[in-house]
Amino acid sequence: MITYLVDTSAYVHLGTDPAAQRRWDAEIETGAIGMCEATRTELLFSAVNADDREAIEEDLAAMFAPVRVPKDAWRWVESAQYKLTQKGQHRAAGVIDLLICATAVHHGLTVLHRDNDFATVARVLKEVEQQDVRHAGG
Repeated sequence: MITYLVDTSAYVHLGTDPAAQRRWDAEIETGAIGMCEATRTELLFSAVNADDREAIEEDLAAMFAPVRVPKDAWRWVESAQYKLTQKGQHRAAGVIDLLICATAVHHGLTVLHRDNDFATVARVLKEVEQQDVRHAGG
């Protein structure tokens, strides 16, 4: 069962910090961490050529179950941005971060990140659950 929705920052951290990877291995192995199209697209953008893109696609498919962005995500994003603006925090999270939050909220998942923007969003929008990947695994 998927519990977490991984953000690009968490993916990069897991790939560069062996201790963090070990802490989260059980969740990765059991399929508890999913990835939405927004994060996948961000990561595929980093490919240096077609072969590299193919290798990244294979790695992502092996590590993370797909989680679909909901059809009404943009409505949630706009509402969230409005609420963040009311608190003076609208510059804390970009559109992709809010799209990831919308997806996580829709599916009842916790955003797994290494990006303080998600903690800021969660302080304003109580429905957003977030976990910093640098802390102990799930």
